[in-house]
Formats: sequence, C-alpha cells, structure tokens
Amino acid sequence: MILVFGKTGQVANELQRLSGVTALGREDVDLSDPAACAVAIREHAPKAVINAAAYTAVDRAEEEEHLATVINGDAPAAMAKACAELGIPLVHISTDYVFNGTGNTPYRPDDATEPQNAYGRSKLAGEQGIRNSRAVYAILRTSWVVSAHGTNFVKTMLRVGKEQETLNVVDDQFGAPTFSGDIAEAILSITKQVLRQKDAGFWGTYHYTAIGHATWKDFAEEIFEKKANWVSKKPSIIGIPSSKYPTPAKRPLNSLLNCSKIDSVFSPPRRDWQLGLAEVLNQITEE
Repeated sequence: MILVFGKTGQVANELQRLSGVTALGREDVDLSDPAACAVAIREHAPKAVINAAAYTAVDRAEEEEHLATVINGDAPAAMAKACAELGIPLVHISTDYVFNGTGNTPYRPDDATEPQNAYGRSKLAGEQGIRNSRAVYAILRTSWVVSAHGTNFVKTMLRVGKEQETLNVVDDQFGAPTFSGDIAEAILSITKQVLRQKDAGFWGTYHYTAIGHATWKDFAEEIFEKKANWVSKKPSIIGIPSSKYPTPAKRPLNSLLNCSKIDSVFSPPRRDWQLGLAEVLNQITEE
C-alpha cells in the first residue's frame, strides 16, 4: 500500500483514482501538527509515502507565513524522518516558486533557489527538511497545475468568460500548464519504479511539467478556442503586464522547468499542455 497525504487537492484528487493508494485527508491527520503526520505513517506502515498535501493559499501566506511553514515545511520534514526510520521512500510535491522567477530559460533542478514570497519560502523549507532527514526521497517540482477539481485558472476563466465580454489577462508570466492527472500518473510511476529497483541512487530533486509553454493570456485564449459549450460567445482577451494586476504575493515571471533529468531517469509520460487542457475541459463537461 502507498500512503498519500491529501484528498482534496488537485493532484491528491487524481491520485485517489489510481489503484494501490490510501489517501488521508484533513479529517484523518492535521498537517499543522507535524508529529501527527509521523504517527500516521507508523500506524499505516506503507511501502511508500506520497505527500500531495500543502498550504496553497499563495496570497494569504503573506499574512500566515508561520502556519504555511509548519504545513509546507515542518510537516514534510516529520514525514521524511518517519520514512527514514521505517526504511521507506517519500515522494514530495514542490513548486517552481522556490526560484526567483527571472530569466527566460527553464530552471534545472540544481539551479540556485531564491523564493520571492512566503509560499515559496515555506515550500523550500519543506525541501530542505526532507533532504536533511536521511530519508530516501524524490522531490517533484511542478507548476501551473490545472484540473477539473478545486480552484484553478481554467475554472476561473470559464466562470468569468460567461460574465464579461472582455477579459484582462497577464501576458508577461509564462509557464507550462500541467494537468494534475498527468502529475499523479508520473508520481505513481516513479514510486513503483524505485520500489521495484530498490536503488536509492535514483532519488533526488526532479522537475515535471507538460511539454511546451504559454503566457496566461495564451492559456486563456486556448481555453476559449476549445469552444467549450458553456460559453456562447468567446470573450475578447487583452494582455496586460503583471504590474497592472497587483497581488499580495509576488508571482514569478518565469515558471518554466527543465524536465530533462526526469525524462532520462524515469521517462514518465509527458504530453503537450494543450492535450492536458482538453482532458480537463472534457472532465468538466462530463461533471
């Protein structure tokens, strides 16, 4: 059995669709109590642990950095220590927000980190705690996650697209929109590969996103280009700079991640971001 922390998040929701996993939600374990996370691992005695739970309210984290750091930093560290004691691997989901978001080339896993907001700092703390735990681990950084579940850019665009004829969308931030189901498939594939091979040399920090890149404006245009049947008329999309859309937390301009390491080591399936978007839209239609 593979134990998953998280039930309602975008990736956690998709992981539950896959066989061989047991998911723990907030009603089962409180991530603001790191010791409880370790207890849960010892009680379930799984073959491996996947941490797909996190504090993800990026803007609110500016006011709640301590809580964000406990959930995103201290809890993963406690999980890793428990995994080390039991001799089982931990797969942990992290983010491009650990970088400063400058430049225009994809970040490699070993590039220097420099988070620009509280959320990024809290996630980096989790990475560091895992690395210091002596656990066998894989940290999987991703970005621009989308799905048919929860709150995300696709669902926001579909909602406001019904209400407004013109939408102002940021056009100077770029990344690779990545379907949460693809991330879940990759995580489970990687976990099973290492469990079979039992070789700790494969573990470390990896990047995983869809193939290709887009700005938020490009992404919005593609959403409406798919001619979703709940939008009778496509709104006009106007590109604006980030300075015209201020937020409490500073967002990275460059969210691109270099995935060559994970491709060469694990070869998980990756597809163009437009294909993942099409699947998200299909799921929303069905639901």
